[in-house]
Amino acid sequence: FSENQYLMPVLYAMSKKICAAQNIALRNGQCLKLYEGFRPFKTQTSICKALGDLMDSNDEVNSYINNYPWGKGWFISTGISNHQRGCAIDVSLVNISSAEFKSCGNYSYLQVTGYEEFEMPTQMHELSSLAVAFAFPVDSKSKTDWESSTLSDSMNDAAITLQKYCTSSGLTPLASEWWHFNDLDARESVGQNSSKGDFFITESYSRIPD
Repeated sequence: FSENQYLMPVLYAMSKKICAAQNIALRNGQCLKLYEGFRPFKTQTSICKALGDLMDSNDEVNSYINNYPWGKGWFISTGISNHQRGCAIDVSLVNISSAEFKSCGNYSYLQVTGYEEFEMPTQMHELSSLAVAFAFPVDSKSKTDWESSTLSDSMNDAAITLQKYCTSSGLTPLASEWWHFNDLDARESVGQNSSKGDFFITESYSRIPD
């Protein structure tokens, strides 16, 4: 794009669903704000250990995480998660205040130049029961169980709108985090060949298209 870019890799099949959700948001003067896609397993285990240490040393933190029916495993996976598999994103929603059309090769795209992030139920990556999207746990491997679930009391209009954009594009919400969405179809498509996240991405080979 002839300028610095922040890359958040996901499986190609998932990228098309993210694009679909983004197009819906743009039609309403809004935009997805991606915080995280692929996450190395080493980073995952570091977060898991740090959160465990904090829970051991802080009773208040522990009470918000081990808050029935929720527990630590709902807020940070102790094993390989969909972030390592490349089929999960952490995302929020913003209201566009300014934007401009730009070109890259023979392609044109809308670049958001100004925005205000909506107030969400919690800050991004609030790993506690304050951030849950549904009132009770939902099978994270089911594509449909969430549809009959009750939203948590903390979900506000902006978080519900974000969920509608993502789910209408084929993504599945995670019950314990209002910002986390999975692509279970993409996960199934790679079968036993999914990533274990045992690497870091250090450079990009993208170039301006002809």
